[in-house]
Amino acid sequence: MSPARATQLVVKLIRIYPVITAVVLGVLYQLGAFTDKQNPPVSRELLLQFLYFYVGVIPLIFIAVFIFIGNSSDKESRIRANENQQFTIVDAFDLPQEKMHGFKLALITGPLPTFTGLTGDLYEYDAQAVCSLNPEHVPPVAECECGFYAYKEQRDAKFERSINPGSYLLDVDLYGIGFEYERGYRAETQVVNSLTYQPRCMRCKVFPAKTFVKSFRLGFQGPGSWEWQLRCQVCSQGVETDNKLSIAQMQSLLKVPFTKQ
Repeated sequence: MSPARATQLVVKLIRIYPVITAVVLGVLYQLGAFTDKQNPPVSRELLLQFLYFYVGVIPLIFIAVFIFIGNSSDKESRIRANENQQFTIVDAFDLPQEKMHGFKLALITGPLPTFTGLTGDLYEYDAQAVCSLNPEHVPPVAECECGFYAYKEQRDAKFERSINPGSYLLDVDLYGIGFEYERGYRAETQVVNSLTYQPRCMRCKVFPAKTFVKSFRLGFQGPGSWEWQLRCQVCSQGVETDNKLSIAQMQSLLKVPFTKQ
């Protein structure tokens, strides 16, 4: 199992850890760990020892696993860096041809809706990458991080969206010079094929999403920006008409078909 897959598995376990803890506490209560029952089915001392073990050791196991995964990931990064240093093809026309189709996440920001990467880069449905660190670069460059990224597998992008709930899932094709990694690609140009949105309101997480709403969000390191969220009719009430767009209107502005997950 790759470090990325292991990280996803551990994070999912951590998310259900509170539920498991509640079940464990309930079982211990029924067995008499927190009561003065006479002659409980399991001795109170043994139950408390198990509880101390559960509370003290299980979190340490999670920490140890994260450290192990981090070391494995660093090792993979060093191997990849060595491979980049050994990149010897000089003529771009000698590069192997491969279809690069993948999935990624994006926000929709700006007074006029625009795709925005999670790193803050703005782009349209058909765009060429630009390096923000070195204007002389024509992305992608082996020793730099510039270029358009995409996951090979949709499940990787969906997992990332669980960490970034305000984002949308994009289906993309990458073109031009590109690098292939274990889980994805980095390439020169990108075409967005479609946008997939979640059917529930991004605000209340309960009612069906109906309308895109623009709201201003303060940034941690900057002045902030306008961000578009897909909300239900209840959560979009009170918002001015100028700050609303229907799903059809948003499709037209972004020039990309939408699909519901």
